[in-house]
Amino acid sequence: MDKTCTSNAAPPLPVNICRLALNVTTSNSSSTLVETWLPEKWSGRFLATGTGGLSGCILYPDLAYATSYGFASIGHNAGHNGTSGAPFYHHPEVLQDFAWRSLYTGAKLGKSLTKRFYGDDKCKNMKSYYMGCSMGGRQGWNAVQSYPEMFDGALVGAPVLAGTGLVPWFATVLNALEQTPIADQNWAVIHEEILGQCDRLDGAVDGIVEDTRKCKPDLERLLCQNNQRSGCLSPQQLTTVHIVFDSLLFEGRVLSSGQSFGNEIQLSQFLNSPVPASWVNDWMRYALYGDTSWDRSQFGVQDIEALSRADTYNFAAFTGDLSAFRNHGGKVLHYHGQADNAIPIGNSDRYYAHVAETMHASSHKLDDFYRYFRISGMAHCGGGPGANILGQMGGLVAGSNPDDNMLTRLVQWVEHGQPPEFVRGTKFVNDDPKQGVAFTRKHCKYSQSNIYTGYGNGTDESGWHCV
Repeated sequence: MDKTCTSNAAPPLPVNICRLALNVTTSNSSSTLVETWLPEKWSGRFLATGTGGLSGCILYPDLAYATSYGFASIGHNAGHNGTSGAPFYHHPEVLQDFAWRSLYTGAKLGKSLTKRFYGDDKCKNMKSYYMGCSMGGRQGWNAVQSYPEMFDGALVGAPVLAGTGLVPWFATVLNALEQTPIADQNWAVIHEEILGQCDRLDGAVDGIVEDTRKCKPDLERLLCQNNQRSGCLSPQQLTTVHIVFDSLLFEGRVLSSGQSFGNEIQLSQFLNSPVPASWVNDWMRYALYGDTSWDRSQFGVQDIEALSRADTYNFAAFTGDLSAFRNHGGKVLHYHGQADNAIPIGNSDRYYAHVAETMHASSHKLDDFYRYFRISGMAHCGGGPGANILGQMGGLVAGSNPDDNMLTRLVQWVEHGQPPEFVRGTKFVNDDPKQGVAFTRKHCKYSQSNIYTGYGNGTDESGWHCV
């Protein structure tokens, strides 16, 4: 394991497992590392996990989570070690592993090993599942679209959908922020103004924008000529703020949705971190051009056109026809934090609409196999001011009850026909389970919206209603 992946080390396991690590050749110039964890007390289920970002790090907390519930589980390193995209440089086979083949190889091998370990008789009715967030969410959608019989159920979160459009969005935003910086003090004022205009729209003033689709703030109020408070914005800064929150268009089509409103402090922290800049540079230099001299300052139309032409291996994962997966009997739970500070939730909204349009299906029809949940106050895959613990991945579990746990709910849907009408999130005091529960909230199924009619500041779960 690369030293940069050590933060993904597994917590102590509460169950006994057999652990197999295999380096599997995928071509004459590539291979992928696959770990299969086989619990002593097996539930009769198999689960594959994804990765995150451009990294090649096995997510051991997800493997530990799955095996603690009796799943035979696999993790993979997306065909390379470490946290950067440098291994893609002049290695298209490695890029292909990253885009789809590592997960496909791991799932196929893991199922075979599971059958050999437990015996064919015990595996006759084995159900197969997938769980992943961020790039792992994209990997899950790629599997649903391209290999619809691979999984019976998929739990996909905050997916990097339309990733070839996300790269130019990051580049455009970062270049704008470098040209016209926005200080922490400005971001604090922006956040205060947006909450002042949008927080109360759901009926509760609790620091959470419950439905970001309804939040359409008048950002002109931030101009210093309209507001003399410290931290107000110049016209140039306001233009940059619009670039952050507006969709990026190219020749009349949306490349990427802009950021949602309501989590501006964490958003600014992410944009000022090395992550988005590294994402852009690594993809353009190593995956697209194979040219280490490429620099983000030169990003322009020619790069957008090159990205559009080079969407190989279904990296965008934006295929709208899911009929093969539906006909196979598969079920998919898709979730995305409305306060996601990395991947705009609007990309998930656009994908759901694309599926509905492509399949000529209403939300009611899609509910048979595809349910989407917009999680208020949740940042990227977890965290944020909202009730963001959903059982969606390792370390983010409040309980095993299917109403509180998206993984166990997916099992109930696939095996017992009990789909989720809501997803209950848990918010711990100071995000520390040891300090107890601050509040819980039932998050609505798309395209419903949560409205508060209860008492206090929104912590009364029974006061929220999906309408």
